[in-house]
Amino acid sequence: MTDPRPLVVGYGNSLRQDDGVGWRVAGLLAADPRFAGCDVRQEFQLLPELACDVARASVVVLIDAREAYDVAPGQVSHRAVRPDSRGGGISSHHVTPEALLALAALTLEPTQPAPELPPVLLVEVAAREFDDGADTLTPA
Repeated sequence: MTDPRPLVVGYGNSLRQDDGVGWRVAGLLAADPRFAGCDVRQEFQLLPELACDVARASVVVLIDAREAYDVAPGQVSHRAVRPDSRGGGISSHHVTPEALLALAALTLEPTQPAPELPPVLLVEVAAREFDDGADTLTPA
């Protein structure tokens, strides 16, 4: 088995203006040689299929847009994610970061000592523009 590597997942719809900010950031990081030791993925949404990759990573960073009117567009915030499968959703069309981490916990093999999930950080970029059909980020 190979050593765990950091996993970066930028997600969002690149065809809905600022909703694609996470997707675009992941594309930039994947091309940056400083991130050669990381697994960097661009996804349109979080999917249950990511759970095994999350469980095998050394650390996970999720990057997404957050619809926000209380802060300036482009403002970045972050928070630790804890596993929680209650009420946030696990479906083929929407998986919350908390539900994804709960799914990842289910993939761990029971061993002695108990296996641990990697730390997961959600990085959110405040956004306001989510119109269809635009393949560009707004200036803000």
